[in-house]
Amino acid sequence: MQNHGVRKLLLKLTLLLLPFLVWPILEAAVLPINFFTFRVWETLSVNSMRIMSGPFYPNMYMKMEEEGELAPRTAFAEKRVVEWYTDAYGYRNRDSKCDVLLIGDSNITGAKLSQEETLAEVLERRLEKEVYSFAPATVNRFLGSQRFEQDPPEVVIVSSIERRIPELPAVGANGIASKVRDITGTTISASPVLTWLAVTADRISKLALYRRTLAQIDRTLGKKEYISYQNEFFIEGEIANRDFSQEEIHQIADVLAGYKQALEARGIRFIFMPIPNKENIYHKLLPSQKKPDFLPRLMAELKQREVDVIDTQSTFENLYHEKNIALYPVDDAHWNNTAVEVAAGMVARHLQTGTPGTKPDARHLVGQLEQ
Repeated sequence: MQNHGVRKLLLKLTLLLLPFLVWPILEAAVLPINFFTFRVWETLSVNSMRIMSGPFYPNMYMKMEEEGELAPRTAFAEKRVVEWYTDAYGYRNRDSKCDVLLIGDSNITGAKLSQEETLAEVLERRLEKEVYSFAPATVNRFLGSQRFEQDPPEVVIVSSIERRIPELPAVGANGIASKVRDITGTTISASPVLTWLAVTADRISKLALYRRTLAQIDRTLGKKEYISYQNEFFIEGEIANRDFSQEEIHQIADVLAGYKQALEARGIRFIFMPIPNKENIYHKLLPSQKKPDFLPRLMAELKQREVDVIDTQSTFENLYHEKNIALYPVDDAHWNNTAVEVAAGMVARHLQTGTPGTKPDARHLVGQLEQ
C-alpha cells in the first residue's frame, strides 16, 4: 500500500510539472522563433549551446519590427523594421569573405540596424573590399580561430563602445574550450540537421515565455527603472562619464598596444576605433552636464605609442552640437545609421589616405549624409 501511495504521489507531481516541461519544447519546435522577443538580437543569439562557432544561430535570415533595448514594450519604444543575415559561422554577415575584419561589440554587430546599415556593409560599399563583422567577439577569439590563420585579413579594426573599453581583455592564450568550439561549430554549421538540433535545444534553454512574463511583471509593478533625461533614454546615466586616473589610461593603452603587437606579428594592420557613449555626446542633457575627457586622453596616449586610432568623438561632437544631427536612437544606447555612415567615411579615408587622426570637415559630412 505504501508503494502504491508513493506512485500516486509521483504521478500527481508529474502531471503537475508536465505543462512546465512540455511547454518549452512546444515553444521551440512549434511557435515562430521570434514569438516572444522584441528584437532580432534576443531571437538569434546563442544562449547556452556554446558548441556553435559564433554568438548567433548560423545561416539564418530574419526580418522583424524591433524596439530599442532601453524601453521595449512601453509607450516610449520607437519601432523599426530591420533585416538580419547570419553566415555559416554564426556572425552577422551575408558571407564569410574577408579583406577587412571588424572586431567589436553590439554596435559593430548592428543592434537596431538593418543589414545594409551595419558598419561592415556600409564600409564594404565605400572601400569596394570584403568587410567582415566579427562581433560580438574579442581579439583573443580572433587569434584563436583557425580559419583566420589560414586566410588572414589585411586589416583588423577593433572597436568598442566607450563604457566597455576598460574591460577589453589583454592578449592571452585561448583555452581548449575555444579550440573545441571551432571544431564543433564547423561540424554543426555544415549539417542542416545538426544545426536544427542545436538551435532547437538552445531555444528550449531560453525559456522565452518565462523571461518575457518576468519582464512584464517588473514593468507593471514599476520595478523596471528607466534612465531618461529630456526625452532621451540612457543605459548608465551620469556614471558613464566618470573620471579615469592616468594609471587606468596607461593600463588600457597597454592592452591596445598589445593588440597591435600581436596582429602585426601576423602581418596584419591594426586600427582602434572607439565609439563614444551616448552619455558622452549627449552630456548636456544630463543633470551635471559634465563633459568626459576619457577618450581624448586615451587617444593622446595611443598616438604617443604609435597605435593607429580613429577619433570619432570630435567628429560626433561637431555633428551633434553644431549641426543638431542625432547619432543615437531615442530609446537605445547604440549608434544609429547616420553615425555608422559617418564612422564608415572616417575609416575609408583613413585606410585610403593613411592619415591617422584626420578630422573631416562637418560640412562635408553633412553633405554626404544628405545625398
